[in-house]
Amino acid sequence: MSMPEIPERTQEESLTDLLESIALEETALAHFVNAEAEKIQAVAKMMEEGTMDPTEVLEFQRSVSKIMRTPIKKEMLLQFKLEDVLETKREIEG
Repeated sequence: MSMPEIPERTQEESLTDLLESIALEETALAHFVNAEAEKIQAVAKMMEEGTMDPTEVLEFQRSVSKIMRTPIKKEMLLQFKLEDVLETKREIEG
């Protein structure tokens, strides 16, 4: 297997690529959170209809809490990445 070819980039282009990657990751996280919100809405409807008992609701709530930890952690990492990129950009611009 050959090594991937990495194109020549200026520092400004590299920073732009990093900002784009942050934006794409933010979009992916938004889709993930939206999917969880849709599940919550479905469960809320089931609760109103009485087709889900309190024990099931509590188990679902625990599941959502556990699942949402991952995007929260990812969001914190993206914030650090964004701060680093912006700091570097300010340093380059003087």
